[in-house]
Amino acid sequence: MRMKTVFGCLTASLALVATSCSDGGLGPLDDAVSELDCFEIRGLEAIYWDLVNGVPRGDLPPTAFTIPFQVDLTQSPYSNSVSLLLGFMVPQGWNVSDGTDVSGFGIPGSVTAADLIRADDRAVWRYILNAPLTGGYSSQAILEAEINAALNFLGNPGVATPDCQINITGTGILGPEAIRARFLRVGDFTIVTRVHVIEVSGVSAFYTGYTSVAPSAESEQLIFDIFVPMITQLYGGGSDPAACSDGVDNDGDGQTDYPSDPQCTSPGDDSES
Repeated sequence: MRMKTVFGCLTASLALVATSCSDGGLGPLDDAVSELDCFEIRGLEAIYWDLVNGVPRGDLPPTAFTIPFQVDLTQSPYSNSVSLLLGFMVPQGWNVSDGTDVSGFGIPGSVTAADLIRADDRAVWRYILNAPLTGGYSSQAILEAEINAALNFLGNPGVATPDCQINITGTGILGPEAIRARFLRVGDFTIVTRVHVIEVSGVSAFYTGYTSVAPSAESEQLIFDIFVPMITQLYGGGSDPAACSDGVDNDGDGQTDYPSDPQCTSPGDDSES
């Protein structure tokens, strides 16, 4: 599996939010609150909002450090065609493809991104590792383009209501930087998106980002099962799936994984025998 191999305290060249890794959690996940002064969300949604925005959390769900889902062996490991630095294991029931720039400012053919879309087209996890930019862009315009792309994908389900947002600019090691992020409720859906634009002074510019889309009723479950594990795979936090959820008949008895193999006690059981 090809992926970035750094995890722990996530860092950026611009220290836009001062945080430190925590040795302990905040108690039960249902009581978790955001460290970014976002009071409209709690629990796993608050943890996810912070993680997406580069804030280390000592109370990440346990699925952050495993691959809890059954892996689609026909699509895994996925490697992006533009850069092999972007790669991960694909969950069953989801389809992966190379992502494209939706803002109109990206240089064609040079964008490293991936779109992971659930088979029913009601949930999305999108990651942009590197999108070199042409002139005329702004971080706000890129963020709005990512949100509009998500809304169009859903068929424009209603009026967007922002629960949380971040608008920060500053100067980093390479030059000017800007972070824009929003947590939105739109009809029956929740959209989380973030873009980080970095200008290499006098040379070039690029952006990175996340977007996730989930039915609001499934938001926390998807964060637990898919979104957090996908992010932490990118930073070396994932591991190969357990024997009872890897899609392989490990003991050769003609029965594969939990619950089909009666010798598996759970999807996390690492022995089929």
